[in-house]
Amino acid sequence: MRSAFLLLLCLLAGIAAAQSQRVETFVVRSQPAAALVEVVRPMLGDGAAVSAFRDRLIVNGSADDLARVRQLLADLDRPPRRLLIEVRQGGSLSLSSSGIGYGVDTGNVEIGSTAPGNRAEVRVGVAETRGRNDSLQRVQALDGRAAFIRSGEDVPVYQGYQGVYGGRVVQGFQMQYRNTGSGFYALPRVHGDRVTVEIHQQHERPLSNNRFATQQASTVLDGAIGQWLTLGSVSGSDSDRRNAIGGHYQTRREQDRVIELRVLTVD
Repeated sequence: MRSAFLLLLCLLAGIAAAQSQRVETFVVRSQPAAALVEVVRPMLGDGAAVSAFRDRLIVNGSADDLARVRQLLADLDRPPRRLLIEVRQGGSLSLSSSGIGYGVDTGNVEIGSTAPGNRAEVRVGVAETRGRNDSLQRVQALDGRAAFIRSGEDVPVYQGYQGVYGGRVVQGFQMQYRNTGSGFYALPRVHGDRVTVEIHQQHERPLSNNRFATQQASTVLDGAIGQWLTLGSVSGSDSDRRNAIGGHYQTRREQDRVIELRVLTVD
């Protein structure tokens, strides 16, 4: 009889505890609601629960639990700070190209000789360019929100051709430019007078024979607000050679580049 009475008391206590809990939904404006789940959970009492759906926190708990969550959001759920992300790139770039080709009037074409009455032309070209490639990009972002920054450069791409133009057989290469883009997502988070920046980068670089390689990388930078942080550097050279009947073309490209980033507060 006594055990049955104790069991009844436990059931009544459980029902009373369940009745004292209720569900409340909180709208989060400053950041994704899912980011606050692990912050709220340790504050809740036994039997309470928290989950996130889109921009809302869903809390099932006692009146005290709900009051603590309400106070936490009053302290944390404030408009995010506006930030200015600056990216500067500096370095040298040199590009040299040389080539030789021919054009022959229609008729019998023999390697090393020209048929009587026909006319052969030999074209030689050499070009070299040197300079610096300095740039500064700025983009505004919100604390805790990602911003996308893209930069690129034009890379020469050679394509061979052969045909008859105006009664002449012409063979050679023509040069076009392809824009190779490098971009990255920057996710800044301010902590007092310091900032951490998550970087997710994609870089496209030229290879030989008109091929291009795409690389992806992720890293985290940490430093003081306003401090220039080195994101990466590029240094190296590559060359491309093309041979054809009566023609030879060569291109060499050298570059030395450094990319830096810093975060400034706007308000």
